[in-house]
Amino acid sequence: MSSSTPFSNAVFQHRRWTFLGTGFRPFFWLGTLMSSVWMLLWLLLLSGQLSLNSHLPLPYWHAHEMLFGFVAAIIAGFLLTAAQNWTGRITAAGPSLLLLVLLWMAGRAVMLGGDILPVFLVITVDMAFIPCLLFFVARPIVAARHTRSIALVVILGVLASCNLLVHLGGAGYLPTATAPALHAAVNVITLLMVILGGRVIPSFTRNTLQIPIHQSVWLERLAIGSVAVLLMLEAISGINALTGAIALAAGIFNLIRLLGWGGYKTLSQPLLWVLHLGYVWICAGLITKGLDAYLAGDYHSIAIHLLTVGAMGTLILGMISRVSLGHTGRRMVLPERMMLAYGLITLGVIVRVAGPLLLPTHIVAVWLLSGGLWIGAFGVFLFHYTSILWRPRVDGRPG
Repeated sequence: MSSSTPFSNAVFQHRRWTFLGTGFRPFFWLGTLMSSVWMLLWLLLLSGQLSLNSHLPLPYWHAHEMLFGFVAAIIAGFLLTAAQNWTGRITAAGPSLLLLVLLWMAGRAVMLGGDILPVFLVITVDMAFIPCLLFFVARPIVAARHTRSIALVVILGVLASCNLLVHLGGAGYLPTATAPALHAAVNVITLLMVILGGRVIPSFTRNTLQIPIHQSVWLERLAIGSVAVLLMLEAISGINALTGAIALAAGIFNLIRLLGWGGYKTLSQPLLWVLHLGYVWICAGLITKGLDAYLAGDYHSIAIHLLTVGAMGTLILGMISRVSLGHTGRRMVLPERMMLAYGLITLGVIVRVAGPLLLPTHIVAVWLLSGGLWIGAFGVFLFHYTSILWRPRVDGRPG
């Protein structure tokens, strides 16, 4: 971080504020903890060991919590930290970061409240987090006139709108809105991954391996623009011949983009190849979504899980394990057993995508195994990174 930034404020260097010094610390830790616990809860619900009453049907509750609970927490941690680096201005730290954390936690609590709490209260509390996050991220970006990042602010606004539509659908005000809004949220997060992936993956690869990375301006525009167009058209008309063609094109453009980033040279660098692998799942998900418009069979479900379990799960695990090292002043050396986490998440993707096709009569067992692998992957992260995220930077700097 730049020495010209205001991060040297002594109060945030005090040990009691370490966990709330920078956004990545609480949100990476709480987000991964929540994803593991909520996944266990989901598996218990699936197997009939527990019950949960919600204004959302259980599959929608699960999707909502993974998108607007887990993924939103990781997005918060990344953007709050990255926006500080981009602009040299504080996003949220100390009391303001604590406010955001409490809002996020309150959302998770009310989503467990089921029929005990008024639906209006559930919606209001859960909706509060992303708009407040948007404020803290947008404030330094606008003040610094960092125009390159304005799109990220817009994306957060769209994501908040998707959350509202999910809730309104579940509450019966817009009965048909829930499923399309959840699919739109997956597309919005996919667009965010495509934008941020295009910034950080080639940059990390170039800087670590000291190799030239060629990025065509037109290919960048096609890769990002095609996903943005797909998001808008699919929200209007769903998957049809036109949106299928755009999804296929988006997958191909992004695959060509990825091939130019030198992924084949990263095999000796786990912190790099896991990011390239995560981006492979994006391309596979987009192409599979396109195929759903032209081929018989349920390719849409496969595409959704390639984008969620595959791309989101893998890229999140890769990014948080890298960012947590770099922003705590540690060497970019992956803890040895984290390779197990990367293996577990990859196996979990394969099981979740291929299992229903190969073992359709044992679908519950497939879900339980895939969910267990997810819990294992993020459990390994928590085991290795809890002390890293809770303790001060090893170089003595604030943050």
